[in-house]
Amino acid sequence: MRLRLLRLALGCLLPVPTFAAGPDLVVRDATVIDGTGAAPRSGQTIVIHDGRIVAIGDSARVQVPAGARVIEARGQFAIPGLRDAHVHLAVRPEPELAERVALPLMLAHGVVAARDMGGPLDRVLALRVAVREGRVTGPDLATPGPFVDGAGDAEPAFRRVTTAAEARAAVAELKAAGVDFVKVQAGLTGEALTAIAAAAKAAGLPFAGHVPERVDALDVARLGPRTLDHVSPALPGDAGLMLACSPRADALRTELRAIAEAAGQPGADRVALRARNRKLQDDLLAPCDPARFDAIARALREAGTVVVPTLVWSKSFRPVATADSGEDVPLRFVFKSMREAWQKGRAGYLGRASAPDFDLDARTADRSGELALALQRAGVKLAAGTDSIDAFTLPGDALHRELELLVQAGLSPQEAITAATLRPAEILGLDKEQGTLAVGRRADLVLLADDPLQDIRNTRRIVAVIQAGTLHDRAALDALLGAVEAAGR
Repeated sequence: MRLRLLRLALGCLLPVPTFAAGPDLVVRDATVIDGTGAAPRSGQTIVIHDGRIVAIGDSARVQVPAGARVIEARGQFAIPGLRDAHVHLAVRPEPELAERVALPLMLAHGVVAARDMGGPLDRVLALRVAVREGRVTGPDLATPGPFVDGAGDAEPAFRRVTTAAEARAAVAELKAAGVDFVKVQAGLTGEALTAIAAAAKAAGLPFAGHVPERVDALDVARLGPRTLDHVSPALPGDAGLMLACSPRADALRTELRAIAEAAGQPGADRVALRARNRKLQDDLLAPCDPARFDAIARALREAGTVVVPTLVWSKSFRPVATADSGEDVPLRFVFKSMREAWQKGRAGYLGRASAPDFDLDARTADRSGELALALQRAGVKLAAGTDSIDAFTLPGDALHRELELLVQAGLSPQEAITAATLRPAEILGLDKEQGTLAVGRRADLVLLADDPLQDIRNTRRIVAVIQAGTLHDRAALDALLGAVEAAGR
């Protein structure tokens, strides 16, 4: 039976996967970290029936149903199933990359749900259905369909709009197609973005994504996006939040647009443009203007907007030292052609980059983390997202790296776990049903061998994953990884 969960925040329905009913499942004597930020509770037993948590409490008081399958979890730690708030599953050209690599790789790393952030409409909708019907193993998916962006070349992954009327028509088309939200891109005009926000609200759809290059982040926040994604100026066009905080915001935005316009001219001087772009990136790293930052943070809080920093993408985009070859990323899990192209590209950059280049890239990564922490401390909610799949940013693995980077930036391990569990569920209006460990919630959880609150890297020490009540033990997870690795040979 397919469950349909009420998206309370948005007033629309979002289906969840269909899973075959089985015997009751019991996790006995685990330490529970429930995803809300509450203190961990040791000696807890969790009873799962028909894909839901029906009991959770002290082991001495929780009755184990007759015939239940019992997982002895003493010394282990139960956290909610992980959720990646920013992935791209259908923008690369490799056939079946999502089905054979990205989706199973995420589940094998404890990711039970993911928010796809744009791709060809038919392709992403088909992936969403395939997972929900059990034809593909992987996390449950929400998707906006194509990127809604400004003027540009016609591409299957993009819905181009240049006027308010076109923007309203695009929202209506996407609503009729059954998308979960609208993804906005950096090339939109302020007029088009305002029309999208109004049309999406009227249609019962949230909108989310980039701060457009022509629009101040404060004005975007006041329109009420569900999320704003990216904080890093590794690509200056992605750095709308950081730019808006600068005391030189207007001048930097003018330079950003000038570089983009110059790049589109015939015979453009690419060397000079790269130098201007790197200078702009450096200028973006200056400390925030306190008044501008406070105004933006207040607008984000009032709108209930969640920021998805995608720190791991920034860190992966450019190496920060000559020794940063990316060998710590498990590239055996991607297709050989991708692996070889990524390695060639990184080797080329390492060979031509100068000490100032590495210094700028390192400062970019550090400053991005500082801004994410400042937003968190200002009361803006953060969600963990990765922008995978991209060079050296692998689905599943990258989410654990994002958690590590959030903690390195200054979040507590508890805050980082909430960013990868409860917050992504809140983004989709599913937090009354998913994202935490509590009675009545969908039974999505990850069992860990060691305490992630002592060391966030312990989120990688996965004993088992339970997705909507379906158990994937260590042997099953290893089999998934083996199949993905075989696809990459």
